[in-house]
Amino acid sequence: MERKKLAELYEMHADTVTRAAWHYTGSFHTAQDCAEEAFLRLMHQEDMEEGHILPWLIRTAVNIAKDIIKSHEHSKTVPLDELDETATDDRLTLAERAAMRAMLSLDEKYRLPLYLNLAQGYTILETSRIIGKGFNTTASLIRRGKKLLVKKYQEEEL
Repeated sequence: MERKKLAELYEMHADTVTRAAWHYTGSFHTAQDCAEEAFLRLMHQEDMEEGHILPWLIRTAVNIAKDIIKSHEHSKTVPLDELDETATDDRLTLAERAAMRAMLSLDEKYRLPLYLNLAQGYTILETSRIIGKGFNTTASLIRRGKKLLVKKYQEEEL
């Protein structure tokens, strides 16, 4: 893939791909690394249809994020000076912070399908293709995830 085309795709999709990886890592900086690695891998892809690029990038970034989480090098502790700046962003309202905490507290199997469906506007069929699960499984994950998200959000608000 040409560098110019890759740069255009990065401008258009970097935020979406980073957010998808963030739902697995919980760290903005690690998610950025996953997204950048996905774009580097895209450079080596040939003749991919335009409509398949974003789902491919999301799937690749999520797989990279999962690999990082599973690796022995990944630690559950984070130095205080490397804490995610979005967690302390003063521009976020209390409701937005509560929503972020509620989403991050969900089991990882619900986070990505919910993000793709609710925030990115993908249909259940499109979401199922991106995450590599069946239609009914994806629909169940989204339905259960929404219920859990509402419950967690209400707990956060109290």
